[in-house]
Amino acid sequence: MARLKIGFIPIEGGNYYREALEEVTRAEELGFDSVWMEEHHSVTNHYWPSPFTVLAGFATRTARVMLGTDICVAAFYHPVRLAEDVAMLDVMSGGRITLGVAIGYKPDEFALYGVDLAKRGARFEEQLAIVKGLWTEESVSFKGAYYTVEGRLEPRPVTKPHPPLWIGGWGDLALRRAATLADNWIPGPTADLARLLAGKRQFLELRRAAGLPAPAEWPVTRDVIIADSDARARALAEQHIMVAYRREYAGGWRHPFIDASIATDLDRLMEDRFIIGGPDQCIPKIRRFVEQYGMTHLICRTFFPGMAHAHIMRTLELIAREVMPAFR
Repeated sequence: MARLKIGFIPIEGGNYYREALEEVTRAEELGFDSVWMEEHHSVTNHYWPSPFTVLAGFATRTARVMLGTDICVAAFYHPVRLAEDVAMLDVMSGGRITLGVAIGYKPDEFALYGVDLAKRGARFEEQLAIVKGLWTEESVSFKGAYYTVEGRLEPRPVTKPHPPLWIGGWGDLALRRAATLADNWIPGPTADLARLLAGKRQFLELRRAAGLPAPAEWPVTRDVIIADSDARARALAEQHIMVAYRREYAGGWRHPFIDASIATDLDRLMEDRFIIGGPDQCIPKIRRFVEQYGMTHLICRTFFPGMAHAHIMRTLELIAREVMPAFR
């Protein structure tokens, strides 16, 4: 079994940047492989709106970990600015940036930016063409339905041919774009194993049809609560994950994979989806994704609304000391 890479999403939102920095620098000391930032807008005490700004802060205080977005919402960026920001981060970090990107889905965020939700997919394809062109070509001359771009990028990324570009999302179109326009697919934490496997099959078929090789990495993002005991982890899940799921998915907005009937049931939600428990309970759950899905890179989302910084610091220690050795 190849060595499993393990990364995490630290505390985020509100004024928690100093805590996030402490978690990230400690995670690097402990041997974590990657650190990731999400992007959402106007959410109190959860999520930051500016993943690249935060990753720039992390880049200056780390030397080894991969830094990535999981994910950035392309619709809220001009493609030239997106290409420039990622190239600049690649330079600042010495080639440690992965751009995870998707089309977005929350109507209130599109309203905030005054961006048309309906046209985001078509715009996304133009954005990707421009970003990749600016990263790899001497100059770009692009005229599309949404963007007209003329010129060149300076400085260029240090990663050749360009920083890894991973696309998130679940629909047929998202998987087609991930397979044909990106280096990889980065599935989010809400899908269970059966849906992950179906997505992977579809992604690989589309890749083969396009004459492209299978990716070397299979990243998976999961909601992770590892505590000193199974009971403690479950109590934290009830207190923190379930609050978010009940608020976000059981009422109002319907998540395509979180049926309202299970959004309030921790056991049904946990099945093949979350990694929750003491280290001994979590190792077989992680191993299942490695053996059945072929996961090579586990991205642990460790913060949920109200979750204490001290708990995340403890989680990092437990993963490093008790979970990582089982996969190394």
